[in-house]
Amino acid sequence: MAKKAKPQQTPAPASPIPEPASSGVSLLEKAGFPELLLVLSAAAVYTLSVQNGFVFFDDDKAILYNRALQNPSFAKFFAGQNLGMYAPFTWMAYGLGSMISGQEAWGYHALGLLLHAFNAVLVFTLFHRMTGHRWAAFFAALLFAVHPMQVEAVSWAAALSTVLFSSFYLLSLIACLKWLQHDAVSTRWLVASLFCFAAACLAKSAAVTLPLVLIVIGFYWNKNQLRKFWLSIIPYVFISLIFGLYTFSTRAQEGHDIEARSAVFSFADRFWMVCQTLLFYPVKLLLPVGYSVSYPFVKMNGVWPWTYYAAPLALVALSFLAWKKWRHQPDFLLGIAFYLLPLAVMLPFRTVGSFELRSDRYVYLSCAGLFFVAGLWLNKLKTPLKNGLMAAFAIGFGFLAFRQTSVWKDGVALFRNCVEKTPESSLCQCNLAYNQLISLDFDGAVYHYSEALKYDPSTIEAYNGRGQAYFQLRQIPQAFEDFNNAIRSGIVTPKLFLNRGKCLVMLNRPQEAIPDLAKSIELEPKSAETYYFRAVAYDKTGNPEAAVTDYGNAIRLNSNYVEALVNRGIIHFDARRFEESIADYSAALQVASANVQPMILVNRANAYLQTGRYAAAVDDATQALTINPQYGRAYHTRGAVYLKMGDTPKAQADLLKAQSLK
Repeated sequence: MAKKAKPQQTPAPASPIPEPASSGVSLLEKAGFPELLLVLSAAAVYTLSVQNGFVFFDDDKAILYNRALQNPSFAKFFAGQNLGMYAPFTWMAYGLGSMISGQEAWGYHALGLLLHAFNAVLVFTLFHRMTGHRWAAFFAALLFAVHPMQVEAVSWAAALSTVLFSSFYLLSLIACLKWLQHDAVSTRWLVASLFCFAAACLAKSAAVTLPLVLIVIGFYWNKNQLRKFWLSIIPYVFISLIFGLYTFSTRAQEGHDIEARSAVFSFADRFWMVCQTLLFYPVKLLLPVGYSVSYPFVKMNGVWPWTYYAAPLALVALSFLAWKKWRHQPDFLLGIAFYLLPLAVMLPFRTVGSFELRSDRYVYLSCAGLFFVAGLWLNKLKTPLKNGLMAAFAIGFGFLAFRQTSVWKDGVALFRNCVEKTPESSLCQCNLAYNQLISLDFDGAVYHYSEALKYDPSTIEAYNGRGQAYFQLRQIPQAFEDFNNAIRSGIVTPKLFLNRGKCLVMLNRPQEAIPDLAKSIELEPKSAETYYFRAVAYDKTGNPEAAVTDYGNAIRLNSNYVEALVNRGIIHFDARRFEESIADYSAALQVASANVQPMILVNRANAYLQTGRYAAAVDDATQALTINPQYGRAYHTRGAVYLKMGDTPKAQADLLKAQSLK
């Protein structure tokens, strides 16, 4: 491709907006100063967010329970997928975070902050080298660094994928720009650009939009040379198609029925949703309030709010005005394109297995385009005024972002904020309840799971969560009803069948519990707890030998299962297999906590009594009383042993003490 005129400076398309004249050299023109200021600005806003913890909203599944991060290796990173996504480079970044901070979150947050600061520098580099507008490029990069809408991508550990893919995305664009600037003679910059693009796709499939941005850059750079430029686009398109199609495949393998989920909204619904979303993000950027992890699409009585129906007309009007005013000013059109194109695959055309049809992090990269347009417009003002406005925006947005980082402190804080902003979001209600559940706030979990079901009865996973909360509150009938509803709704998990089976056992309906527990074992044959509860059910239905077998399976899977050892010991005792009973009690005592040891010691003392080992029986009963001097059953057992030994005074004393403690 032929190089444009003025080879000694960065080429620019026809009719660029000139930089306002100024006397002397401004700080922004000093080498390294803009980049340093961008890094410091990002650090000032996000440093405290490094102290935030994990959020149990993908952080658990993407990081804490990601098998690729357990004994990590390159083979594991590249061999599989997680949550329906193939992102080995992101998993490498997670692995690095784990190396830094282990099971704590600060290492991941530190990486996110470093990458975000780096991305701000890349945004400045890209727009400055592409257009020659240093001030507008710096303005865009500064707002990119400090705007509160960026908090989700930077302060969420699992969203490390967003800032990582954006780094490679921007590097790919800059490398391609270098290739264009060097007359496309040397292919090294093109190869570097292709490598960075592939890396971006390996970090997150959202990177597949890059060829569209490159086409715009090629047209912007020299539309007369586009025929030559098309050939260089082919490998980008090829890579984009591979990763795009593979993402749909991995989503389907994960169990996300894309067609079924997308059918929830009609074609007309999707049209209104896409149009409204295109305007939704700029409004949130301009009016930085009310940020939430979820912005649900809600129809009232089958009708969208008026803003949805007005959105297409507003877009047509804005497009007409932009073309009429800026058609001879390609810098403005470039900024608009940079907003629209990276966002394209994250607009709500289809539902790729997620409730999150729009989210702050989706506009993480795209917002730079709108900030650049704003910078171009403000650049027309006099230097003191435009610099003052830039400082005011940076300080104001930075303060709001600094405050917003605390929302991501943990899952409860995040989803409490979400519920406050959008109480009608069943996603927010359900996730707040889940985080309360794992924080042992069972009453709060019940309330918010109920709210989720109130707003959206199809949120069937709320039945399972609320059932677990009811179970912990020992409200067993309510727990059983919720587990029952979850199973009737089509949820099939071993834990769910185990939970309903446990409820049936506790409701003294053991015969009904056995099929549920058998189903749970069929789905997950290595659950010691499930075998334990089926053993309890078998014992209650008069099948002690089946119970012994299942207790044995539970002990085989968990040799320290105290309850299984004790219960099997009781069955052996009742069957007069005293030696087996003693063996089980002895094994249980090796791992039992102090509060249950007296009970086990007295059980073993009774077994010793039946085998005539009176001294051992007295020792066990006495040891039980040493641990718990008020344990009446130990006095009773020791008194019975003393009677067998013929020591009537001691027997009477112990039996009287046992009677007094009843």
